[in-house]
Amino acid sequence: MDFIIGLPKSKDNGSIIVVVDRFSKYATFIAAPTDCTVEETTRLFLKHVVKYWGLPKYIISDRNPRFTGKFWTELFKLMGLELHFSTSFHPQTDGQTERVNALLELYLRHFVSANQRDWAKLLDIAQFSYKLQRSEATNKSTFELATGQQPLTPHTLTIDYTGRSPAAFKFAKGWHEQADIARSYLDKATKKMKKWADKKRRHTEYKVGDMVLVKLLLQQFKSLRPVHKGLVRRYEGPFPILGKVDKVSYKVELPPRLKIHPVFHVSYLKPYHEDKDDPSRGLSKRAPTAVVTSYDKEVEHIIADRIIRRRGVPPTTEYLVKWKELPESEASWEPTNALWQFQEQIERFRAEDATRTSAA
Repeated sequence: MDFIIGLPKSKDNGSIIVVVDRFSKYATFIAAPTDCTVEETTRLFLKHVVKYWGLPKYIISDRNPRFTGKFWTELFKLMGLELHFSTSFHPQTDGQTERVNALLELYLRHFVSANQRDWAKLLDIAQFSYKLQRSEATNKSTFELATGQQPLTPHTLTIDYTGRSPAAFKFAKGWHEQADIARSYLDKATKKMKKWADKKRRHTEYKVGDMVLVKLLLQQFKSLRPVHKGLVRRYEGPFPILGKVDKVSYKVELPPRLKIHPVFHVSYLKPYHEDKDDPSRGLSKRAPTAVVTSYDKEVEHIIADRIIRRRGVPPTTEYLVKWKELPESEASWEPTNALWQFQEQIERFRAEDATRTSAA
């Protein structure tokens, strides 16, 4: 289950809820308001899915606040459902729905008008066309798996229609042509997506204690959003594996400065190979990820430290820095993460401070 968002307003709707049955691949496309609340999402799910098929055994979704909030989780817990959430920044966990999202967007891209405000009325034929497709895995359409037979479809229409309602003929012909074109586009997109997914797919196993590099994404860090993504280091580490969470995800021991969820899909990890001759060669001299501050002057020594506390924000430590070749009046308070180049001076200050405290 997933949302397609950011769509222009169409019939008072600005997003699409996509629900896909894991076994039959039966898909339901539901037009929803732009700011669809969790209560409205639940109502639409009951109206368009549960009403026809009953309650599912479990729901797989991403970590959208609608799906992780108390109302949604407690409601379905009371109904006896299991809720499974995808690994952070790895939408492939719910890859089936993500793939259908891409197919639906491809279909709408070919048929929407210039102002893109008619997508809502295209959802019905998109859903009908998708469910007529035969799956490569089962060699059956979702209609056949769900109902036991293919539905009746519009028959080939004669060009020289002489009936009494040209409007009816035009409507039926439009439906027939759009369904044919949609099936061809969906089939082409399916094959293309499978080809590229198979090329990138690899299977790797890690043990507890293995050192790995972690692929981090710009959208995980607010401080990196203004910088050019092509110039940001792609992998950070090495970090040790703490344990295996499920078949394809691992928990990694991250430093405190990386305030992100420590569970990663295996595709976001790669093994770290230490240089046996010179282990220090693997250590980066660049600023750590999420830090965009560096200094072109040297720290002479640390004078003092302080803890900054703000409401709703974890406390942070700052150091009063005496800079080389500058008077003490130019000393400045700097946050810990900005002093990544001067860890040696910080450790020396901490050691001296601990000695002074014990002597007192």
